[in-house]
Amino acid sequence: MSAVEAVRLYSVAAAATQLDMSRVWVYDQIKAGKLRVVEFGDTRPHQRIRADDLQKFIDARTFGPV
Repeated sequence: MSAVEAVRLYSVAAAATQLDMSRVWVYDQIKAGKLRVVEFGDTRPHQRIRADDLQKFIDARTFGPV
């Protein structure tokens, strides 16, 4: 039996803190289809953002020489 690696999930508030942005701004990114969410219910408090999706969101907006 192989071990399954746990997926790190962030609440919208935690993702906003990571980005140093407001929750409203994060919700706007979600609504615009720029940031993916996992929905565990039909309301905003049940939305979570996968760590890898948050990193992809950041990477897509990173510019400059490596």
